[in-house]
Amino acid sequence: MREIAARAVCVLTIIVVLVLAHVFAARHNPRMAAPASPAEPVGQDRVLPSVPNTVRGRAVYAEQGCASCHAIAGAGNPRNPLDGVGARRDRSELFEWATGTGAAADQLSPATVRRKERYRVLSSNDSEALVAYLASLTGTP
Repeated sequence: MREIAARAVCVLTIIVVLVLAHVFAARHNPRMAAPASPAEPVGQDRVLPSVPNTVRGRAVYAEQGCASCHAIAGAGNPRNPLDGVGARRDRSELFEWATGTGAAADQLSPATVRRKERYRVLSSNDSEALVAYLASLTGTP
């Protein structure tokens, strides 16, 4: 009898933990409709199809999973929005913040700098495209 009760408590505990994890995730990561394609404009931060480097940069942003830490026009993690970042930072600063190097490394937490190390190995074309895309984000949603 005790074994059955112990199993029931275990199963109920697992269910409660799963439900709480789902509720927590839903509250902190609201569902937003994802753009249909990397070239599709988001909010006021329009990506011009005539600028292929910017279009590629948006694709790099998506491929690298940047939305897990950042948001653009409400899509992604709302804790670190990138709306208007192109108006606040020049291209060299954007590169430093994206890779966690230079002056940005002093302002970021050590854990964030470690997470951004993976962006240092991007090809120069992808790095330039990502910076071009971030520089194009000059408006607000």
